[in-house]
Amino acid sequence: MAGEINKLIPLYGELNRIYSDFIVNRAFSFDKQKFITDFYRKYNDTKTFESAILELVLDKHKEQYTLILNSLKIEIEKNIRAYETRPLKDDTVKRVCFQYIDRHNSAIRDQLESTTKLHEPLNDAYHRYDFIGFREHTDEEEIQAEKEYERCKAEYDKEKKELDKLYELQKQDRKEAFQYTENLSGDVYRLSLLFMEILKKYLPDDVEEKQQEEPAKQDEVQETSEEEHEYFDMKLLSFIHKSCVGEQFENITAPDFYANINLHPCKNRLKIKAREKIRVCYLIFLMSEKLSKQYRDEWRDKILKLLDIDENYYRSKYKEPVSDFPSDSNQKFAKEMKCIFNLNK
Repeated sequence: MAGEINKLIPLYGELNRIYSDFIVNRAFSFDKQKFITDFYRKYNDTKTFESAILELVLDKHKEQYTLILNSLKIEIEKNIRAYETRPLKDDTVKRVCFQYIDRHNSAIRDQLESTTKLHEPLNDAYHRYDFIGFREHTDEEEIQAEKEYERCKAEYDKEKKELDKLYELQKQDRKEAFQYTENLSGDVYRLSLLFMEILKKYLPDDVEEKQQEEPAKQDEVQETSEEEHEYFDMKLLSFIHKSCVGEQFENITAPDFYANINLHPCKNRLKIKAREKIRVCYLIFLMSEKLSKQYRDEWRDKILKLLDIDENYYRSKYKEPVSDFPSDSNQKFAKEMKCIFNLNK
């Protein structure tokens, strides 16, 4: 099992090359989508991950396992930063999947044209041969008609066989593509965050370094502790970030989203996209309901101010997505939020 940790290092390296290519060149393909999906499906068990680390720690000297775990930590950190720089969107995944299904379309069109052209001569040859017995004819005419029919049939069958092969390839591609239409890059991101938390327990040097830094920062922490109260944890916010950024909010990294929502100082301010304010009001309502009475009004007032939402507007609009006659977009948003908040009770 410890060998799985060694395998993860080059696999994360490949993931990072995929993300880097997407960030720099906007390049993405079905094979890359398959790699991300297969990676998550195979390694999404954190208990197995920690068991593999324990086995490695018990089997190796400290210098050896520390070197291996540090190498893995570096790759995972790169992966987290890459995803936060440019998250992979669902429409990008669907696009490459449908491109993969359609990759034989041009060849099918050409082959279908070739096959169709041979159908009429075959039909004519068949009728001439079939009806020759109903009129006077010589043996030589019958033999010639039969030969012509067999020639046309052989040509048609050959092209039809090639067309059938292309249709079968397209069928196989469709079956394969439909297994990979789900965008799991966000799941890989959240898995990487969990892996980092586990790794920290087995890299004592990192812990000691942080402990040495903390006394120097003690005064700063005391000064900012009130400002940097955590209203919402990263687990809930990562789900909201994945669902809402790019839809209700303008693009922003997960850490900056976390900072804005928790009212921490942040250079990049969270901004609402056009025509999304009503749905954001509903989101604010749902989030405020998760807070204790001690913090609920305080957080809601400050987040409304941060997002430039008038309080009267908020009070008149926040229930629209769950009103008696919501729009399709509001209804869809309410269902998505219900799912997220039910998962994070």
